[in-house]
Amino acid sequence: MKLSKKQNQLRNDITSENVPEIYVLGSTQSGKTFIIAEAIIEYAEKLYQYDPNKQYYGAIVGWTIETLKGNIVEVLEMHLKNFGLVNGKHYELKWNNDDKSLSIYNLKIFFFGFNNVKSFNKILGKPLILEWIDESARIYTIKELQASFNEFPGRQMSFAGHPYLKTIHSFNVEGSNRHPYKETYIDKKPNAKHYTFFPYDNPLLDTEEKIKQVVNMFPPGSLRQQKVFNEWVIAEGKVFQDINVIHEIPNYYIMREIVIGIDYGSVNPTTFVPIALCFDELTKKWKLVRLECYYHRADGDNPTTEYYSFQLRMFLIYLKDKYPTIPVSNIVIDSEASHFDNRLTVDNIRHEISKKGAGSVNEGVEYMQSLFYKGYLEILERPSITNFLMSGEYQESNQDESLVELDSYQYDRIKSEVSGTNIYKKDMDHSIDATRYALALMKDYGIAPVV
Repeated sequence: MKLSKKQNQLRNDITSENVPEIYVLGSTQSGKTFIIAEAIIEYAEKLYQYDPNKQYYGAIVGWTIETLKGNIVEVLEMHLKNFGLVNGKHYELKWNNDDKSLSIYNLKIFFFGFNNVKSFNKILGKPLILEWIDESARIYTIKELQASFNEFPGRQMSFAGHPYLKTIHSFNVEGSNRHPYKETYIDKKPNAKHYTFFPYDNPLLDTEEKIKQVVNMFPPGSLRQQKVFNEWVIAEGKVFQDINVIHEIPNYYIMREIVIGIDYGSVNPTTFVPIALCFDELTKKWKLVRLECYYHRADGDNPTTEYYSFQLRMFLIYLKDKYPTIPVSNIVIDSEASHFDNRLTVDNIRHEISKKGAGSVNEGVEYMQSLFYKGYLEILERPSITNFLMSGEYQESNQDESLVELDSYQYDRIKSEVSGTNIYKKDMDHSIDATRYALALMKDYGIAPVV
């Protein structure tokens, strides 16, 4: 495959002696990961030629072990096959609970996720001659992870002066000029090699139309400036510029299942947000439709977990009556709602707990932005249900409370300026949180669109 000039330069720096630090900023679809993965294989061969009698170790680190597999491991596998190498003969790739690693020549590379404060403890204590940290700026966005992240160089100290000592960071823009990663790892590393990859640096994007398709992967505004044009800018204004509102579910939508996300609040509103997976027979695409929601404001009445458990049971009956042939496949609740979790368990209401790790808010919101922009997520506008009576009758709001939240959701410019990262205002996000939980679960189960 033909490589761009910039890709060739980066590959040369990775495989050459005495280029110890390389920082690669790249937009989506810029070809940076493709060439780094290919160069890592060539680097292993060069290291073997330099010193074939020594066993070396390396680490490739990503946001989560799941994203690492899709973003990097599968790309490495493709390159290994393209080089004519055979697993079990020329290299050994393991991906099981006890060992996630690639052994090639005399280099064993371990794979690790790094999205919580315990992650660094799992990274083996062996000296590492190679470190490739993918999504490094995203990891460093999380304040709780920064101290551990800063310990990475310590794992390479025993190889100081070695010609093949190599540290590679690959990342997207994650905020403004004051982002802590930019200040610490870009601005203060003038002697390191720095690359910036744009979509036009990818030789596969060889027409204006292909470039436009990449640009249009993100909505106009700060997210596009950050992820496509590599600009360290402050996010401000409305978060959701494009909200796809429908007033009826089209008859050519085939609904398959429903997942309910729940944000529980003893003082704040409690919301049940059902997301339906639908197949659009006209476009032959899968879509997600947010159905009518439950949205209850506490308003000083201090509702109990028993009350909300009853409300959820009635809401399930309501959905069954409304959509009799469509199963509710999963219910996912706020990970911090331990009392409600216990109540649902006692009441035999099957549910899961949301993965509310570091960075999950930003990840979930950006996923929603992309789903809206690409037309994969639609909002069925309906007045929100606010209360179920013992008789099964229900009371409604005079508006779609969740849609109001979506339309008014804002970036917190002041906090974003101070932190250098994308921060959202917290006052109107209850149903948005519930939506994130449902979408994240659907994504984990492979039933939500990949964007």
